[in-house]
Amino acid sequence: MGIRFGVVVTLKEINGVNRIDEFIRNCTLNGWLVNKIDVQARVDINKKVNEDIEFE
Repeated sequence: MGIRFGVVVTLKEINGVNRIDEFIRNCTLNGWLVNKIDVQARVDINKKVNEDIEFE
C-alpha cells in the first residue's frame, strides 16, 4: 500500500501575479492529481452540519 498524503500550496509572486494556474498545470503534466478547494465553502458546510437542532 502506498503512502497517502496531501499538500496545501499558497503562491504569491513578488510582483503580485497569480501563478497558481501555472503551478497546477505543471503538477498535472507531472501526473499529479490536483484538486482545488474552496476553504470558505468547506467551513460553511462544517458549521451547518454541526448546527444544533431544538425540537419542541
